[in-house]
Amino acid sequence: MSTIYLDAVLEPPRSLSARGVNRVMMILGGMSFVSGLGFLLMGAWPVTGFMGLEVLAVWLGFRWTAQAQRARTYVQVTADAVTLRRVDGWGRERRARVSSYFARVEYDSAASGPQALRLATSRAVYPLGEHLTPKERESFARRLSDALGAARRERHSGGEQ
Repeated sequence: MSTIYLDAVLEPPRSLSARGVNRVMMILGGMSFVSGLGFLLMGAWPVTGFMGLEVLAVWLGFRWTAQAQRARTYVQVTADAVTLRRVDGWGRERRARVSSYFARVEYDSAASGPQALRLATSRAVYPLGEHLTPKERESFARRLSDALGAARRERHSGGEQ
């Protein structure tokens, strides 16, 4: 069994907990109900239905966001390989395994998009840290680079460390 130099899980940030979402929806639903009742009493009954549709649209948006926040990227570096496992919010999984000896970290500090941090080989490029802030992305790039360097040293020295 070879030494694990990095074992990281990258996940999107959570801006609102499930309890917070419930509170927002209760407040929004209550406000919509009171306003809709007022419109109903004034005889503008179609407005009430549209207000209900707006609350439904906000709720669906929260559900979709919560589902997308379940995404994870698992990165593991050993002397033999770098293993990447991506699981999206709907449970679909993609895996990649590349030699740690030939893998390199590409980090573009000027880019603010998801392509700013990549694990690259001569054949493929794997974007990493799409959800990380620029500072977190830079820190992770450094950690990944250090782990690859340590893995190469172990592989080069024949595992004597």
